[in-house]
Amino acid sequence: MALYRPIEQDAEMMRLQILGDPQLMRQLQDTLPEIAAAAQSNPTRFAELLRQQRDRAQQAELGRQREISALNADPFDVEAQRRIEEAIRQQAVMENMEHALEYSPEAFGRVTMLYVPVEVNSHPVKAFVDSGAQQTISTSCPTLVVSA
Repeated sequence: MALYRPIEQDAEMMRLQILGDPQLMRQLQDTLPEIAAAAQSNPTRFAELLRQQRDRAQQAELGRQREISALNADPFDVEAQRRIEEAIRQQAVMENMEHALEYSPEAFGRVTMLYVPVEVNSHPVKAFVDSGAQQTISTSCPTLVVSA
């Protein structure tokens, strides 16, 4: 049996995490400024706004489930099949986006690269310092591998 905490307790934990992480606060200010303002000044309002967000998400999910039920009511309806196909395609797109965000987050933001001037076999070149990131970007220039 799963144990559920009241939304107020979860909201306060989230609020404290947001307040302790300036980058997360900036992101929240950019995307949901009303919630960000409430996180800073009004814990009760913050919890209420989170509850409203959750309720809207639940209503949207119920709407999707109702639509799926209606579409499945007549499996031979060509329009219903087209809409089911589009829903499946959209779900695949969202899954791909979640996968990309999870495994390649650097693709969604600006990444500063470090180049240093070095000399290899008496030829000056710019060396790219690889931090061991998940992805490596390299041109056709020679790659210098330094073992630590």
